[in-house]
Amino acid sequence: MVFKFEFVKIVLTALFVGLCNFFFLNVVIGGNDSSGKGSVANDTLKTLGFLVEKNKISNSAEAIKYARIALVIASQTESKNDLVDAYKWIGKAYWQNQKDSSYYYFNKALTIATNYNLINQKVHLFYNIANFSTAAFNYKDAMSLLDSSIRLAELVKDPEGIANAYIAIGHMQYISHDYDNARKSYSSALNVAKKETLYKQTAVAISNLARQPFENDKKKMIAMQKDALANLSRTQGTEEEKAYIYINIGSLYSIPDSALFYYKLALDLGLNSNLPKVLFGAYNNMAYSYLDKRDIAAAEACLKNNAIPLALEQKDNDWLASLYDTYADVCVTKGDYKSAYNLQTKSIKARKIDTQQKAAEQIRLLAALLDLKSKELIIQNEEKELLLKNNKLKQVELWLAIALLLVVASVFTMFFLQQRSRAKFQREQIGSAKRIIEMEETEKGRTARELHDLTGQLVLGISGTIENIDFPDQEMKDQIKARIKELGTSIRQISHRMNRAMIEHFTFNEMITGLCEDVQKFSRLHIDLELAEEFPQLPNELVLHVYRITQELLTNAGKYASNSQVVINIGMNNDKLVLSYSDNGPGFKMGEKSKPSMGILNIFERAKLVGGKAELTTAPGDGTSWLISFPLVNKNVKN
Repeated sequence: MVFKFEFVKIVLTALFVGLCNFFFLNVVIGGNDSSGKGSVANDTLKTLGFLVEKNKISNSAEAIKYARIALVIASQTESKNDLVDAYKWIGKAYWQNQKDSSYYYFNKALTIATNYNLINQKVHLFYNIANFSTAAFNYKDAMSLLDSSIRLAELVKDPEGIANAYIAIGHMQYISHDYDNARKSYSSALNVAKKETLYKQTAVAISNLARQPFENDKKKMIAMQKDALANLSRTQGTEEEKAYIYINIGSLYSIPDSALFYYKLALDLGLNSNLPKVLFGAYNNMAYSYLDKRDIAAAEACLKNNAIPLALEQKDNDWLASLYDTYADVCVTKGDYKSAYNLQTKSIKARKIDTQQKAAEQIRLLAALLDLKSKELIIQNEEKELLLKNNKLKQVELWLAIALLLVVASVFTMFFLQQRSRAKFQREQIGSAKRIIEMEETEKGRTARELHDLTGQLVLGISGTIENIDFPDQEMKDQIKARIKELGTSIRQISHRMNRAMIEHFTFNEMITGLCEDVQKFSRLHIDLELAEEFPQLPNELVLHVYRITQELLTNAGKYASNSQVVINIGMNNDKLVLSYSDNGPGFKMGEKSKPSMGILNIFERAKLVGGKAELTTAPGDGTSWLISFPLVNKNVKN
């Protein structure tokens, strides 16, 4: 029966495409009644476009089918707008699972729109293509495309295009922790959307502003999210947005029953609209709410019977890793440490597979972007060569007339190019250092995550083993379990501080103090730390570099100056942040022949990247001292 059903479905689809071809070739295109053919084609294409939008997330294969039918129809019309729409819909249909193919069709649409100066189309194409640069973490190109989208949208008075671009810019700024500019971008989108009565864009902007750090009052956050829902209820095709807002509202309630009410609303939307990622989020959060109610059976059912089987079916390893982790928490709550250990192992395996898949997808997307840029560069060079050939005779006459001036100009140009090359080389050095440090931070973040996951796994395993051992003294057994738990907590805290995301969760004073406490706890150093009571609003990049420099100083002290006294002072001096370090260790010889270690070079490079200056003073037997200063611009005080 299954085979017969699939066969009938394929035949019906083929007949539908054939009828569409016949109708538009013989009636719409070839018919004598030209007054109605354009409107019929337009209505049909709009219907197909609606079907693509409806299915692009829940059923990408179905969306691709409708988009290709639209392309067949659009190819038979004389409208370039229709052709661009068709390619655009194919791009949207492929976006969910094949981003490189999606990029190919969006680029074809942009080529047609550029050749025929279809500005309205370019507004939305720039916006969609910017999503590819964002997915490849190329925020510079994405921001440039979105700025172009805004300018063109203002030119043709397209408020929807303006609002969408501002929201996308806000997302990038939020991911980059540039919260002040992110708030401005979301507010700009909200102003445009409200003025032009764009309900969906209004809802998305409000929902994003109802987050930390933009808003910290939970009651106000809930009210804003409900306002977003009210706007979404006035437009069709927003089931996914509504579902995520329901999940956001549920997460803001501390009462489990209130939270479950909104999670179930999201669950109903996810089931009715076939939105698997919504289902994963709803079931995952419901499990924790049931745990808060001590209803372990219901929490386990959410994961074991619903979310995890669906994630396995969808091959969504990202959510599968999170769901296994949540299920492990459920098992710990009910005392089943062995199952919790096995689930943690599955979570790590799924996370590794997901990371590999995302890396492969990003490489394919970057390759597509680079390939396009290479082709554009070749075309530009060919056009330049053709232009040079056409103007060759005129250029010869011009060179003869101003030969004497060119000699002077050539000398000046050579001097200018030398200066520019020197500046370019310096910029490339700084850029290389930034990339190396960025790779180092990424590796530290990955190590921190693995350390966190491994710690949880080992602590669970050891705790389970100890639980099964009969101790003659129960008090000793409890003490051992408590010490193991304390060790796991300490290592997780260290892993948190290794991750650059710590800037969001700790103040500057907490980060430096925690670092010194950790080092002193696990080494033989005696650290005397002095910090100013308050600092200006420090940029995230500066905070990260000061933290890593302090970490490097203490690491070197632990290696070469163990059992020594270390004094660290961090404070303000006019408009500069000053870090002073000294120890009474053995010191070392500095000279032309001695090569500085990677740690010392790292300190100098990090200081240089944020416009700072580092001075090192040391000699054999005299200890080591550093004086590092960082210039500040923003002087707003932050307690």
